[in-house]
Order: sequence, then structure tokens, then C-alpha cells
Amino acid sequence: MKKFILILFVIFFFNISYSQKTIDKKENLNAISFGWSNPVSLTQSVFESDSIEKIGFYLDYSLKIDSIKFVRFHIKNSPFVENNKLTLSNFLSSIDYIKLILTKNKVVLGHGLGFYFRCNIYRSQVSNGLRTVWSSDYFGAGIQYHIFIDYFIRKDLSLNIITHLNFGLHQFYGNTINNGNYSQEYWEPKFENQQLISLGIKKTF
Repeated sequence: MKKFILILFVIFFFNISYSQKTIDKKENLNAISFGWSNPVSLTQSVFESDSIEKIGFYLDYSLKIDSIKFVRFHIKNSPFVENNKLTLSNFLSSIDYIKLILTKNKVVLGHGLGFYFRCNIYRSQVSNGLRTVWSSDYFGAGIQYHIFIDYFIRKDLSLNIITHLNFGLHQFYGNTINNGNYSQEYWEPKFENQQLISLGIKKTF
């Protein structure tokens, strides 16, 4: 996996381009995307009846720099409610520098590299006059690489398919105690929030 990501980084920084034709107007515009984005570790939960956390969503905005370069602002999380507590599990935000690799007919292929921050976010409902409480845990930050394919359904609307690979420094806990809680905090470099396939709709404007 590490060798694979290293090869992708080399391709990205050497700015290899395989464009088949001139980028037309539809690829030049800014875009907003929304869709399904479950991490690999949670994909199985969609099919488990006893799992509360079912599905993840992503939202991103791509800002044009020039005809083949963009900056992308990306947010994703897996929301669910349990015991009157809203949880935004696997919340991740990132900013990526994007380059288009290939444009041919209705297909656009591109990739991006950037930085991400992730955590879990919790919000408990107000009860008995107590104020709403926000909290978070399982923090992490690092480098994110993604590759995407856009298939244009019409001039300003496309099917957006993305693969994300992340590597960074992440918080976790170990050494359980009797009540099931964890007594020790650790930080270590690891792959986290990998998403082999994200599916969504991209609107250009």
C-alpha cells in the first residue's frame, strides 16, 4: 500500500497529463458535488441490521485555478442518532490541489493531493434545563490522495466516482478497564478513513 501511494505521489508531482483534446467550457467551471461516501471499515454496516451507523455522505466544492487545475474543499461524515445523541462519525474535512489527467468525450479523469483533519463529533440533546453539549474524539491529521472520474450525463451534470487514500497521525485508546472504557491514549501513524469508492452527482456552474 505504501509503495502504491508513493507511485501516485510521484505521478502527481511530475504533472503528467494525457489529455486527448482541448478542455471545453464544461470542465472549466467550478463545481459542487454530493453523494455516498462510506469508509471501507463501515461499508459492511450497511448490510447489518443491528448496526446504528449505516451510511456516510460527502460534500465538496471545486474552485477553478486554470483550465486543468482546481482547489477542492471536501467534507464527509457518517451521521446517526442514538440515545438522543447526534453523532457525526468519521467526520473529515480536507483541502486538495487537483489536476485533470484525461478528458475524452463525456469522461474526465483527475487526481488530487492535500491535507485532511478528522474526528468524531457528538451533540447531546437539551434535557432538564441543561444546555446542549458538544464534544469530539479520535482526532487525526495527515495527507490525502484521491483520484476521480466524472461521466457527464448532460452539459452541466455528471456522475462523480472517487477513491480516497489517507495517511496521517491518529489518536486511539487502549488498555480497557472494567467498565468498558479505555484508560490510555495513544497516537500513531496509520492509514485511516480509506474510501475505495464514493459515488455522487457533480453540478458545474
